Amino acid sequence: MKAQADAQPIMRALLPADLEAAQALSAAVRWPHRVEDWHFALGIGDGIALEAARRLVGTAIIWSFGPDWGTLGMVIVAPAHQGRGLGRRLMEACIAQLGPRAIQLHATPEGEPLYRSLGFAATATIRQHQGAAFSLGFQAPRPGERLRPAGRADLGVLAALDTAACGMARGPMLAALLGDAEAIVLDRGGLACGYAMLRRFGRGKVIGPVVAPDEEAARLLVAHWLGQRQGEFLRIDVTDESGLSPWLQAAGLPEVDVVTRMVRGTPATPAAVRSFALASQALG
Repeated sequence: MKAQADAQPIMRALLPADLEAAQALSAAVRWPHRVEDWHFALGIGDGIALEAARRLVGTAIIWSFGPDWGTLGMVIVAPAHQGRGLGRRLMEACIAQLGPRAIQLHATPEGEPLYRSLGFAATATIRQHQGAAFSLGFQAPRPGERLRPAGRADLGVLAALDTAACGMARGPMLAALLGDAEAIVLDRGGLACGYAMLRRFGRGKVIGPVVAPDEEAARLLVAHWLGQRQGEFLRIDVTDESGLSPWLQAAGLPEVDVVTRMVRGTPATPAAVRSFALASQALG
């Protein structure tokens, strides 16, 4: 075992055939991802693998959202290989592949020092809420508002709202999500002004992305899914500035973790709508 740990891992592309081993790596660091979650992430991104003695010992995935932005995540080093600079190798490879793009990631406290040394700066706090023992009363739309189901015909509208909220061209990601998720749109005065998705992920289902013009609208969108999924295990990752965290706590969806959003480059400036919840911590 020591000889394997001492061998310098080789770097190569992460392939679909690696994803059962990748899921085992994520389970070893107590991440909830299923093999299906890995397939989704790699299917819309580009992965990097570290291999030692024919075993997968490190992973990372990048996502390019147009010429100006990228995100990265799923950065894992096997516990037996940690402390040898492999995380830095993975990060440097990700940064090189993303080129001149600004890069966003979500960092655990353990990862923050490495990311800061590579030029990332903290821009926001993300609060992870999850559970199955939540209860929420009916949330009524305001006058002139209605919620409606969304489908592939709404992709252009969803992409425009999403870009306005996060500054990234994430249309391909949203198209992939629509193949795997339920989605609703909030119309106000006959015009779409927000959306929220729900999909299978990890231990249950995840609510996100959630894009809305204001906190009350975001609550309406989130409450729709909470009301429809009473008793199911749900997760949602919200920005600290969203104001949703105390409301979720009061509804019985406890905060279980906190991570830091970090950006290398100039942070995006939201427009008339904002991002209230992530698609996932990896994707943003």
